[in-house]
Amino acid sequence: MNVTVGIVFCLVIGLASSPASAHHAFAAEFDATNCSDVTGVLTKVNYENPHAYIFVDVKSAGGQVEEATFQLSSTSNLRRGGATPAVLNASVGKEVLVRGCASRNGERNRYAASFIKLADGTVQRLGQDVEGIFGTKIWR
Repeated sequence: MNVTVGIVFCLVIGLASSPASAHHAFAAEFDATNCSDVTGVLTKVNYENPHAYIFVDVKSAGGQVEEATFQLSSTSNLRRGGATPAVLNASVGKEVLVRGCASRNGERNRYAASFIKLADGTVQRLGQDVEGIFGTKIWR
C-alpha cells in the first residue's frame, strides 16, 4: 500500500514539475501598438480550437499577392458574437477588410484579428479590441 501511494505521489510531483504548454496572452504574441487595416480577398476559414484562423490574399507594395494569416478568438467566442463558419465562409473569394495587430516575432503577414468587414458590409468582431476602436470610423 505504501509503495503504491509513493509511486502515485512521485507521478503527481513529476507531472506537476514538468513544463506546461501554456496558452499565451495576446501581448506575448502580438503588438497592440502595430495594428492596421488590411484589405484583400478572403481565401480560407479554419474554424478550429483553440483559435480559428482566416487567410486573406493581399497585394504587397511591389504588387505581388501574398497570403496574410489572421488568428481569431476561440470558436465559442466567435459563435457567441455571430461570426459563425457560415457567416465567414459567405465572403470567401470576396474582398474583405480586416483589422489586425502584427506579430511580435516579426513574421510577415501574421496578425491577430480584431474585426472584419465582410463583403456584404457587415462587421464582425473576431478578437480583442485592444485599441478600443470598435464603433468608430469604419468599424460600426
